[in-house]
Amino acid sequence: MIRFLAKVAVQRLLGAVPFGPAFYQRQQTRRILSPSDVLINIDSKHAEALSHLRLMREAAGVAPSDVAAHLEIGSGWLPVIPLTFRRHGMGRQILTDVTALLCRDKVPDVARRLTGIDGAAPHPHIGGDGTVDDLLAAEDMVYHAPAHAPFPVPSGSVDLVTCTQVLIYPPPPVVRAMHEEAARCLRPGGLYLATIQLDDLYAIADPRLSRFNFLRYSSAAWKRWFDNRFTPLNRLRPSQHARLLDGLPFERLVWRVDGGGPAELAELARIRPHGEFAHLPPEDLAATNLTFLLRRV
Repeated sequence: MIRFLAKVAVQRLLGAVPFGPAFYQRQQTRRILSPSDVLINIDSKHAEALSHLRLMREAAGVAPSDVAAHLEIGSGWLPVIPLTFRRHGMGRQILTDVTALLCRDKVPDVARRLTGIDGAAPHPHIGGDGTVDDLLAAEDMVYHAPAHAPFPVPSGSVDLVTCTQVLIYPPPPVVRAMHEEAARCLRPGGLYLATIQLDDLYAIADPRLSRFNFLRYSSAAWKRWFDNRFTPLNRLRPSQHARLLDGLPFERLVWRVDGGGPAELAELARIRPHGEFAHLPPEDLAATNLTFLLRRV
């Protein structure tokens, strides 16, 4: 468990010093965009984008060309998902982030990687004298960061809101505010699509950890010893995510929970979740991913 504890210690130390956040972001960007990882990141995000499009088509009968305006909450370092959507015929896209993570110098590389995929034509601004802003404008995209709710989007003006692997981080009141903002921005009949990884992200860096390690701790202990600005995991389970949507004007089209089977339940039993989680069913605690698609009513 030393790797896990060491990473937490480093994150908490960097979060407490003036230069820490900028240094941490540079290190993360360097890792994500390293030659060994950047193509993997692009290809995995491209696969997620195609999965989003399939879900919209199969569950809602909506094709990319039916979407005149799309709001992406949490765009991250590389705009792979909106660029993929654009190559499938989607219209205007508004990209947002709470922190300015977009690696602007890598946007042409992403566009090149996606060029030719699914029959896409080469982009006219790639390889020329155009700036990244020219490329984004030519793709009918605008990027806002830092951006917090309310987003710079008129009420009822978008057809699609997506939030890909973002809702694992914010505290519950912020998650609720993001849902409310999605409802505000969507026109009636518009779609809200989100994917949420539910297991402990520290287990990715430290394979000795259980995917449910973070459930061993009380809220007070987690906040005191582990929570930090770089990995602020909210530890919400599917039923808790469902309650955060209560009362909002959405119709549920898809609510898919992965995990919670025999293997995950056995792993959960080995780590012995804290008593604070005793009111939740074991299948809820042992979930590993949540995907939902909602329609604005």
